[in-house]
Amino acid sequence: MKTLQLVFAAGSNATSTLTIANPKDGLTLDEVKAAVAKIQPIMVTRSGAALTGFKKAVIVNTTEEELE
Repeated sequence: MKTLQLVFAAGSNATSTLTIANPKDGLTLDEVKAAVAKIQPIMVTRSGAALTGFKKAVIVNTTEEELE
C-alpha cells in the first residue's frame, strides 16, 4: 500500500499529519504544494488549532505479509 503523508506545523513545536491513500504515480512536490495551498487554510487540528505552515510531503510504501 502506498500513502502520501503531508506534514504541517501546528503551533509551537507541534505537527499535524494528513495521510492520503493511493496517491497518483509520479506526483511532484510542486503539485503537492499547489494542493496544500488550497487545503491548508481550511484545515485545523483535532484541538481546533490552525495549521501554521507546510513542512514536508512523504510517500510511504508498506508491504503486507500474512503469517501462516
